[in-house]
Amino acid sequence: MSVSDSSELSSPPTTDDEALVQNSTKPSGLDRYFKPAPKGTPKVPSSPPPPKRPASPPHEYVLADNADIAFIVMFRSRFHNVFPKSLPHYGPQDIERGVAET
Repeated sequence: MSVSDSSELSSPPTTDDEALVQNSTKPSGLDRYFKPAPKGTPKVPSSPPPPKRPASPPHEYVLADNADIAFIVMFRSRFHNVFPKSLPHYGPQDIERGVAET
């Protein structure tokens, strides 16, 4: 078997100049997937602004807006193992019902 110098497997390594030319012609990163738009294409006009909404009605205070009730419920659920087992569990509806009845 004779070994040929023109074999594809035994090609000489590329020089630095050839490597720069090869790297500059191939796009890298996201440039491989996105091509720049031609300069002659017009820009797409922006859509018109959305219509203005009517003003929201003023907020009426209800008992559910009370932050103290949320704190009590959160505290009870966080430390439920510290309280005695005979103490009933109160949820936010139970507390609101108790406040509304008094």
